[in-house]
Amino acid sequence: MFKFKEKSASMLFLALVATGFFFLMLVGVLGLGLTQYKYNLIKVAKNQALHVAEAGVNYYRWVLYHDNEEYCNDQECIAGPEYGPYGPYVYTDSSGENIQGYYELYITPPPLDGSTLVTIRSVGWVEKYPNIKRTIEVQCGIPSWSTYSVLANANMRFGEGTEVWGPLHSNSGIRFDGLAHNVITSSVLDYDDPDHEGGNEFGVHTHIVPVDPLPDGNNPPENVPEREDVFEAGRSFPVSTISFDLLDNYINEMEEEADENGLSIRKSNQEGYHIIFNPDNTLDIYEVEEVSSPCSICLEWGCTRWWHGWLCTRWGCTDYQHTETEGIIDESEYMADVDIPDNGIVFVKDKVWVEGNIDGSRVTILAFEDPIAGNSTDIIVNNDLIYTNYDGTDGIGLIAQRNITVGLYSEDNLQIDAALIAKGGRIGRNYFDASCGSEYIRDTIEINGSLATKERYGFAYTDGTGYQIRNLNYDGNLTFIPPPHFPSTGEYTFISWEEK
Repeated sequence: MFKFKEKSASMLFLALVATGFFFLMLVGVLGLGLTQYKYNLIKVAKNQALHVAEAGVNYYRWVLYHDNEEYCNDQECIAGPEYGPYGPYVYTDSSGENIQGYYELYITPPPLDGSTLVTIRSVGWVEKYPNIKRTIEVQCGIPSWSTYSVLANANMRFGEGTEVWGPLHSNSGIRFDGLAHNVITSSVLDYDDPDHEGGNEFGVHTHIVPVDPLPDGNNPPENVPEREDVFEAGRSFPVSTISFDLLDNYINEMEEEADENGLSIRKSNQEGYHIIFNPDNTLDIYEVEEVSSPCSICLEWGCTRWWHGWLCTRWGCTDYQHTETEGIIDESEYMADVDIPDNGIVFVKDKVWVEGNIDGSRVTILAFEDPIAGNSTDIIVNNDLIYTNYDGTDGIGLIAQRNITVGLYSEDNLQIDAALIAKGGRIGRNYFDASCGSEYIRDTIEINGSLATKERYGFAYTDGTGYQIRNLNYDGNLTFIPPPHFPSTGEYTFISWEEK
């Protein structure tokens, strides 16, 4: 009897130990499950906080779409360096049930130099976990006219050997026989290319073998071939027109900007003004008193198409083309060591010659006489106009009422670092023949920037006159960091997205 009780006690002890181990394991499993459950809740909250922060970014992009200059969300503006916070603002998902949270916004406006870059920082969290926050920072910008390597209002032709890195657009047709690394667009469905005979061709077409077929009559045409050997990023037509006439209001705004915060230069009593940039953020201004005489080119004996290279002898000639040579003979100092204004706007109501070197400066020169909607004033670049820094730090914009011209007496090797707009005329060099002097043939012109020209541009002619080598290099910094207050097109676009 005693042995039986001893055995029962041992079994009871073992049962108690086993039960204890079971409960310990159960508590451990339950604790692990609860920890995993809490971890999953936190993980979900972190993901939801990121969605809330992203919603804040998207909301403010919507604000900028409706008002490009609203940087304070209709509240009293908060100064830097944080430029915020604005909020917090309540966020609820579309169902109104799953995610409820808040976000704060920090909006850094563009610098005063006219850039369109806006920085948006959004901090988001969900209601149940206010200490779990996620931050997204984005940069937005409005593409400017300098987004385009070439923007034109006329039929354009780019020959074999041309290599273009930036986008091209014309409101008319484009024949492109080079290599385009970016998209090429035209506002026309098809057009009669004036450079050769035949039927209408695609708004953007090539004659690189195999030559594009003629349009099939559909809108859009269905027989446009894939030509990655020519159009690496593709071609698109028809697309919306970019009207040069829309610049009228912009020019009026820039005149006011120059009067209030920039530099405004009155109409000259002489030939115009000569502006020289200095690397110390200053400029020297001279009043041009005398310019070189026009060059006379004979137009007789069937030679009226001199731009095709049919040159005339001047002996006995009575019909001449008088072409301005745009050279400065005499000038006097008007203003010296003038600081480039903080807003970067220099508005001149006369013809302007421009040259020089900038270092850490950003400036836009506009040359417009009254009436602003007229078409009479030019900008001339005969000598180097160059940057020191090619990382977006330096920026020059030249906007002419009519032409941006390279004159007869230009440098043999000329470099122009700038974004150029010829509102009513063309960017280029006039035709000069041997009768104009030895300068009628030049060596190399290099433009680092962008070109917007209402009429067809050109620096050389088919008879071998003009610049023998033409290098047009697109400056990618100009897309969202254009020269000060450069005209823009489109809406705010995300440039960068980063979680902080």
